[in-house]
Amino acid sequence: MNKEKITIINNNINFIELPIKEQNALIDGQANDMLQVYDEGVYTKKTALLDAKTYYTVWNKDKKYVYYHSSWHGYCSDEVDRFNDIED
Repeated sequence: MNKEKITIINNNINFIELPIKEQNALIDGQANDMLQVYDEGVYTKKTALLDAKTYYTVWNKDKKYVYYHSSWHGYCSDEVDRFNDIED
């Protein structure tokens, strides 16, 4: 079995410094989680997207990310702390 190769592109960057495609993927994933977790009628897709964007750009604006390329998954991003735990 081949070992995964990870190449770090940017380290210790803010959310707004991630490529737009990565930002949109994180926001969309958060919005989908919110739709599943909260009771029906609390969120629509539109309001969940707005709250998810606020979550990343306002409430957690100081959180740092790693943008990297994985030989298995392609281009990815993750929080620095989570990425470092995986690498250990």
